[in-house]
Amino acid sequence: MILTIDIGGTNIKYGLCDELGNIQQKGEYPTLDTADKIVQSICDLPFEYTGIAISMPGIVNEDHSSAFITGKLAFLSNYPLKKQLEEIKGCKVTIENDGRCATWAELGFGNLINSKNALVVVLGTYIGMGIVIDHKVYEGSHLLAGEYSDAHMDTEKTFKNTMAAYFGKDGLERATGLTGKELFDHLDDEKVYEGLNQYCQNLAWMLSNIQLLLDVDTILIGGGISAQPRLIECIKESMKGLTQWFPTLEEPVIKACKFNNDANLLGALCYYKNNTENH
Repeated sequence: MILTIDIGGTNIKYGLCDELGNIQQKGEYPTLDTADKIVQSICDLPFEYTGIAISMPGIVNEDHSSAFITGKLAFLSNYPLKKQLEEIKGCKVTIENDGRCATWAELGFGNLINSKNALVVVLGTYIGMGIVIDHKVYEGSHLLAGEYSDAHMDTEKTFKNTMAAYFGKDGLERATGLTGKELFDHLDDEKVYEGLNQYCQNLAWMLSNIQLLLDVDTILIGGGISAQPRLIECIKESMKGLTQWFPTLEEPVIKACKFNNDANLLGALCYYKNNTENH
């Protein structure tokens, strides 16, 4: 059994998985405020396992032993998480970027099994991305591929103009006035409905720009909010409405990730299975 961990800006999720991707037990708890507390919380999980597979935000370093992180989890930046856990638990530990973990899950046994080129967009506390080229997860020359949260909407260099601020948890709440869990129960409110449409139109504009660059056949939307069919339909409608501005745009298939909230757990497992011999 492998213990899978998804460290997010709001919560830490965990799952005890077999090698086929079956999650035997899972749960979550609030993300703690120091690196040492997070390590201790993982070590305190009462399971027996032979390895630990971690999904976390940030730019993973070359040997996948730590990550450079900004924002709420900056205290974890460059922290030797892999080394600490391996020394304490005496088992193999792997770390992979969260955006790529969702991609690993879908490519391994999800909605990208038959896809050649694809983009996975994870809407959570921030925004994560994973890129598939020729049916392989693309990391980039410096393991930066998909780190789109820090990209800016314009030349004003402030956090409020980053992709994270526009399309993460705070951006959705700012657009609709409600959390992702609340807003789909209030779409009869005209202001909420208009806010969701504006959010999806902005997201579609950003995805269209990326589509012109990568020309993928599939775009998957992940994160807890992706379980809402109305969100996926709204993004599709918004993408179609942009063809007048992007006459050469080839519309990709747009759908939700298969695994939703479990994507990063299963992706961490896939990465672990594919890389334990190399890391």
